[in-house]
Amino acid sequence: MSQVVIHFDYVQNEAETNLKKSNETVNRKQDSTDCSSIPSTDKCESESYILTRQDLIELDRNEPNWKYIRRVLLIGLVIIFFGLLISCIVYVIVGKKCPYKPMLPFWKSTVGYWLDVFAFKDSSGDFIGDLNGLTSELDYIKSVVRAGYIILGPITKGFYNNSHNILALVEDYEQLDEFVGTMEDFRLLLKQSHKKGLKVVLTFDFNSVSINHKWIAEKNVKLMKLPNDSHNMVSRYNQPLNVEIDGHQYYSVFGSPNVDLDLTDSNTKKAVFKVIDYWMKEGIDGILLENSAFFVEDRATLPKRNINWLDNCPNSQLYSNGSVKFVADIRREVDKWTVETGERKLLAVTPGDTGCGVGDTSDPMLMFRDVADVIISREFTFQKGSKQSTKSGASNDIYATYSDTDKQKFGMTTSTSNMPPNGDIITVASTLLLPGAPIIYYGTEIGVDRTKSTTIPKNIYPNGRNYNNEPLNRFSSILSHLPMPWDVNGTKYSAAINDSRFRDYLLESEQVSAVVDVQLADENDNVTLQLVRKLISLRQNPAFQWGTFEMIKIDEGDRGIIEGFIRKTTSFPSFVIVFLNVLGVCFFDLTSVCSSVTPRLVYPSVENLPVDKPMSTTKIHLKFEKRITHLIVFECT
Repeated sequence: MSQVVIHFDYVQNEAETNLKKSNETVNRKQDSTDCSSIPSTDKCESESYILTRQDLIELDRNEPNWKYIRRVLLIGLVIIFFGLLISCIVYVIVGKKCPYKPMLPFWKSTVGYWLDVFAFKDSSGDFIGDLNGLTSELDYIKSVVRAGYIILGPITKGFYNNSHNILALVEDYEQLDEFVGTMEDFRLLLKQSHKKGLKVVLTFDFNSVSINHKWIAEKNVKLMKLPNDSHNMVSRYNQPLNVEIDGHQYYSVFGSPNVDLDLTDSNTKKAVFKVIDYWMKEGIDGILLENSAFFVEDRATLPKRNINWLDNCPNSQLYSNGSVKFVADIRREVDKWTVETGERKLLAVTPGDTGCGVGDTSDPMLMFRDVADVIISREFTFQKGSKQSTKSGASNDIYATYSDTDKQKFGMTTSTSNMPPNGDIITVASTLLLPGAPIIYYGTEIGVDRTKSTTIPKNIYPNGRNYNNEPLNRFSSILSHLPMPWDVNGTKYSAAINDSRFRDYLLESEQVSAVVDVQLADENDNVTLQLVRKLISLRQNPAFQWGTFEMIKIDEGDRGIIEGFIRKTTSFPSFVIVFLNVLGVCFFDLTSVCSSVTPRLVYPSVENLPVDKPMSTTKIHLKFEKRITHLIVFECT
């Protein structure tokens, strides 16, 4: 009997134990469910210490010190916040500020490189430059010359390949000349240029088209009819002004096979806008308008002296308000693409081959100042753009009379597509140091002088062809379009050259030493290419980028001329540029403009004036054995 009882007690105790374990398991499962978002049991247990609103009220009642602690903490945080706020305001008002740096468009922040693609480099073996040849030399433009954008001369159909055996015709604005390459070649050039950080600008001449242009056959545009009083007008190249097409008489200032477009006609302008849209869609970064001075000609208002264009300078047919209105229309079209792409597009204008130059008067191209970003200046070109022997004042003296705003509009160059380079490196230096948009015309970076050429190469580009109908002389436009001298033998211009044709071309123009290979191999600071590279590097200083300009007359006497100017801007170092043409000992004092100076560039080098070494005085004593022009750039340190 007792055994049964004992067994029963054991069973009962075991059942109670199992029930207790079961309840604990259920509780753990419940706890796990309640704390499913908490990875540890410690967190679950910590929830029991979270104070509710009622708990806080009880805490304030039972622990009065806690209430005061909270108030002190709150007041402390408020004091810290307002203290920091006031400190920030005071720092902004009286603290040292970062120097102002304006956001400049690419044509102001970098240097341009202007070239004729047909004359730059041949890749196909026909002795004519092309797009692929240019693409292969982008590193030269970017890394050697240190340019930031390139301006391509006209490359559209008809420029070289036409039945009239002259250059500069336009037969189709939306097709490339067969000799320059294909659209695939152009797109590759554009892609590689942008990859290397180079912008690409195209040149268009909307003043006239070839009589073979498709627009004439399609009757999409209006041509300029021959004026009734055309006997009072003058042809630019002494050609007949009338051009007959389908029995009608039309007008051409350059003569047949060109014919002028009526750029006041709405249909003509629509056709022009379509051309701009076509190339903007391809991704170009701007356009240069060639022959802008001729766009809309006025009837002659001055008596015609004779039929020679140059004897009628300044010609009253040019620089009309109608031309400005047309460029204003182009401006609106270009601005649409600036908005659409979010990138500034350049609109530049060049007068074209007016032949008259600017002389000692204000540049009439400034009439485009409100509608163009850049106006190609002739102030520093050979004879200031005049194609007749003239005498005019120093470029710097005339340039100094322009307003600061006008100076910033100028495209500063020593050569254009119509005025050949003359090898004046000091003038090249001026264009890189003065306010404006500096542009290197191909070849001027190595000091080529095309004005010495007396013949046109007949077995390499341009193969004996002239530019429009212009006769050959030392001022002819064609001399701005001769092959780039990469080396003496010409094999770097065209790998197909295996004879003396290129060397003969260099010998004829007395330019054997003005070749890229020779100057790259010579690291002498007096070499033209090295000087240009240093000048472009100097131009990256803010004083040259956007600083003001002021002429300073230092000295003038029997020994020669010493003159210069200063470039300066707020919060950045100023620079004094001095030009000297002195024989013997000279002295000049820069104390009035600088407290201390360091020579940054001396060309040609001067023995007792080391570059980049701070000078102990601002009173400069120098001695020259020969009377040659020297350029010295001092940094005010």
